[in-house]
Amino acid sequence: MILDDLKSKLVDFQKSGDTLRLGVLRFLLSQVKNKEIEFRGQRKEMTDEDVFKVIRKEIKNRKENIELYEKISRNDLLEKEKSELEVYLEFAKLFPFELEAPHPMANQNFNNGSK
Repeated sequence: MILDDLKSKLVDFQKSGDTLRLGVLRFLLSQVKNKEIEFRGQRKEMTDEDVFKVIRKEIKNRKENIELYEKISRNDLLEKEKSELEVYLEFAKLFPFELEAPHPMANQNFNNGSK
C-alpha cells in the first residue's frame, strides 16, 4: 500500500532535516488517520484510492488558499502555500490515479429543448 511508503518517507525526511516535506507529510498522515477513524464507523477499509482522495482534497485547498492570498496580497502566506502545493503534487505522483478526474456527466450530450 502506498500509505506505507509515505510513512517510511517520514523517517527519511526527519533524518534529512527536510522540514517542509516533513510538516506536510505529518499533516497529510493526520488527515488520513481522521479518514480511517471515519471509515471505522462504516466498517470500511482504507484503500490507496481513499488516501489519494485526501491528497486531492488538500491540493484543492492549497489552490484555493493561493487564490485568496494573491487577492489580499499576503506574499508570506502565498509562498508557504505554493511550497506545500508542490509537495502535495509530488506525493500525488506516487499514486496510479489521475489528479483531475473528469466529471461523470462531461461526455453526455444534453438536449436543451430545441428540435
